[in-house]
Amino acid sequence: MAALVLCGAVSGASAAAPDIPVPYIPSTEVAVEEMLRLAGVGRDDVVVDLGSGDGRIVIAAARYFGASGFGIEIAPDLVALANENARQAGVADRVRFYARDVMQADVSRATVVTMYLLSSLIEKLKPKLLAELKPGTRIVAHDFGFEGWPPDRKVIISKTLFLYVVPARVAGQWRLTAILPGGTRTYDFELIQQYQRISGGARVPGGYLPFFEARLDGTRIYFAIVDDERSHHFEGTVYGDVMEGTVRSGIGSAQTENRWRAERLAARRAQG
Repeated sequence: MAALVLCGAVSGASAAAPDIPVPYIPSTEVAVEEMLRLAGVGRDDVVVDLGSGDGRIVIAAARYFGASGFGIEIAPDLVALANENARQAGVADRVRFYARDVMQADVSRATVVTMYLLSSLIEKLKPKLLAELKPGTRIVAHDFGFEGWPPDRKVIISKTLFLYVVPARVAGQWRLTAILPGGTRTYDFELIQQYQRISGGARVPGGYLPFFEARLDGTRIYFAIVDDERSHHFEGTVYGDVMEGTVRSGIGSAQTENRWRAERLAARRAQG
């Protein structure tokens, strides 16, 4: 498997198995373009490439999309080359490359993370990335994705690319208040979460209202409930221990749109 270490994955393989010589295989130009396209990189993004090799991914993000960022690479000669490449590309004021172990690097500033690493290192990185990255951060993995975490998108254009959006943490007990056509309603509900997949429902007097079409997209949450023979479609944003947004009830010209808000019950008890 050492021959499959990818795009600066010298970092990864060296950290995982330092006694095995590892070749450096850079990403193709097409792969770089498609990784940045899949991540939806823009001017406000901070792109961090783990195993950055000669720096081509972060440099392209700065040069063609106006982003800033940095790369982490364990081989000092490649770090020196990447910083020189950034200078020649005219983006050295916005990108930088460092000789560090990817497992020790601070990635908390990233809004986009790119990786071309072996599966063994990617699995070691998974808890670190989920703990340090902000919800909504996009991760693009080249050829090797995370085990047990289904990608939000999988694209095959010359190479196989996986997009993961770091989900907000929503598992637990919540209390929701919504303005519905029949008046203001309050629901206590529980969410079960596995990455971006969520399920759950609200307990009401005399029954249980399951959530339908429930999903997460970074900090965005979506679900529907059926109450009093009418469906209510909730869409909102998660802000830590609070989520809020709009709820649509009815169809067509009879549809109404109102506001809703939910607070995490554990957080409320801690504050009270």
